[in-house]
Amino acid sequence: MNAYSIIIDTRLMGAQLPRCLATLSEAVKRHPSRVDIQVIGGEETARLTTLSRRFGGRFTVSNHGTVGARSNAVARLTSADILIFISPLGRQHSSWLGKVDDLFEHQQWDAVVFQPHSPVLMTTLRRLWNIATPPGTLCVARQWFERIGGFDAGLDTNAHEDLVERLRACHARIMEVPL
Repeated sequence: MNAYSIIIDTRLMGAQLPRCLATLSEAVKRHPSRVDIQVIGGEETARLTTLSRRFGGRFTVSNHGTVGARSNAVARLTSADILIFISPLGRQHSSWLGKVDDLFEHQQWDAVVFQPHSPVLMTTLRRLWNIATPPGTLCVARQWFERIGGFDAGLDTNAHEDLVERLRACHARIMEVPL
């Protein structure tokens, strides 16, 4: 059985943080003792600490300036087998963690990206204009995360896409799942 660490960056989530934590809390209840929620923020506030604790998370202060550096710092604090980096664009359902478990445990994928639903027209326009798809929730096996050196600490909003591209270049088995 894999252990999971769900990592949420408050700077990315903004006002969606309470709803995201509530949804994750429901998902974690289905897999008790195998999942921990790590919430990272730039400064410790009573509101973020209380909110994190209320939904079963642990709040950690990280003063790093980029998403890549903050995510690497928190990933080093946990010993989970699977690291899950939540995207502000994805809408997880309470059963999505079971799907993650199945994909890693039984189908043995190295990484899974839950892509947000995008209308066909937007997808077509992004392809025509060669614009990257917004990042989805990224789930990656710790073994692969450490093998490629984690996120590029210098990257901010495109750190997740860069990590996925480096995983592909190393022939990791990656599955993209629409939400």
